[in-house]
Amino acid sequence: MKIELNELFSIQKKLISHVTLGFKRYLYSTINWDSRMITITGARGTGKTTLVLQHLKEEYGSVDRCLYISADNPLVLRNGIYDTANEYFKFYGDAVIIDEVHKQANWAMEAKALYDAHPDKKIILLGSSKLNILNQKGDLSRRTLIYNLEGLSFREFLGMKYKVKFSSFRLEELLLDHLKISSELQKLSPKILQHFKEYMQFGYYPFFDIMSEDEYQLTLHNLLDKTIYEDVPALKDIRSTSQITLKKLIAYLAISRIPTINIGSICSELDIPKEILYSFFDLLSRSDLINIVKRKSASIRSLKNSRIFLSNPNLYFAVSNELWKHEVEIGNLREAFFVSQIKGDYPIYSSQLVDYSIELKPKHIIEVEIGGRSKTRKQIIDIENGYIFRDDQLDGFANVIPLYLVGFLY
Repeated sequence: MKIELNELFSIQKKLISHVTLGFKRYLYSTINWDSRMITITGARGTGKTTLVLQHLKEEYGSVDRCLYISADNPLVLRNGIYDTANEYFKFYGDAVIIDEVHKQANWAMEAKALYDAHPDKKIILLGSSKLNILNQKGDLSRRTLIYNLEGLSFREFLGMKYKVKFSSFRLEELLLDHLKISSELQKLSPKILQHFKEYMQFGYYPFFDIMSEDEYQLTLHNLLDKTIYEDVPALKDIRSTSQITLKKLIAYLAISRIPTINIGSICSELDIPKEILYSFFDLLSRSDLINIVKRKSASIRSLKNSRIFLSNPNLYFAVSNELWKHEVEIGNLREAFFVSQIKGDYPIYSSQLVDYSIELKPKHIIEVEIGGRSKTRKQIIDIENGYIFRDDQLDGFANVIPLYLVGFLY
C-alpha cells in the first residue's frame, strides 16, 4: 500500500507558519533534545505541541529534516505510526514528532520498532500520561527520556501577557530571600496582585492569550469533556455511565469547601462503592485533572486524610464560575494553586500539624499553612521550620511569605 506523505507535509507547513519563537515554556531549555527518543507528557492544553513545533522550526526548519504527524490523523490511522514514519525515513529526514501517540492501538510497540529500526534517527512522542508510558509493553520506558509539561506558572503567565521576563527561583531561595525577591518583582510588575487574580481565573493554559474570558471557559469545558471521553478510555476501558459519574465527581470537587475529602460522603452522593471511587480518583489523577496530596505514611491505595483538588484554580471557575467569583471561602483555590506549583519539584504531603509538609531534601522538612490576610502565625508558633503562605499580601516578613511568589518556581 502506497503511503502518501505530501498531505502530511502540507499540514506541517501550515502549522509551522503560525509558530513563533518569542516565548518558550520553562521545559524547553531543560529537555535533552539530542536524545534518540523523547516523550513529553502533560495535561491537554498545556502547550506540548507548540513546544515541539518551536523545536522543529528552530532546529530543523523544514519537512526535509523533520516530520510532525498526529497519530489521530486519518492518514496516519490508516497506515499506522511505524509505516508512516518508516516511509518518511526512506527518503528524508533526521527526526519524527508523533503527537497524540496514545490514540493508536499498540503505539508503544510501533514506537519501539521504529526506534530499533532506525538507530540514526530521533523520535519525539507526545500524548498520554507518564504512568501510561511507563506501563506500556515493549520496554519503551527504558528507551525514552520522559518529561512532563505542567500548565503555565504565574511567572510564565506574566511573561506571555505582559512581555516582562522574570527569573524563576528555588523554594529554598524564597524561604531565605522572599523580601528581596518580592521587592524586585514589584518593580517590574507594580500591579502584581491584580495580575495574580487574573492568573487564578484565566492564566494556567497558554491559549488564554488568544481568547476572551468566555471563550477561555468554554474551551476548558471542552477540554474536560475530551479528557473524560477520549483520554480516560485510553487508560482504562470504562462505560459511558462511568464517564458521567466522573463528571459528577469533578463537579463535587469543584464546589467542595473541605480540603480533606470524606470518602463515605462522596460514595453516598454518587451512589458508587468505595473501590470504584478509588479507581475514579486514580483515573482523574493520571489524566492530570486532579492532584491528590496524601499523608506521608499513607499506603498506595489509601486516601484517608488526603487533600484532593482540581489540578489548577482555573478549572474551579470553569466548572462553577459564579460560585467561585462570589464565594467568600476561597481556601480551595489557594491550596489548588499552591499544590500545582510545588508538586513537580518537591515531595508534598498532607500534614497532621498544619496544611502541608514539604520535603526540600532528605530529612529537611518544612511545615506549611496556606491562608489569606487573616491567617496568623498561631498554628506554626511552636513548629520548627514552619511557614505561612499568605494570599492578598505584597510583602512578607519573617516566616510569612506572599502566596503569589510560589508562582515563580518554574
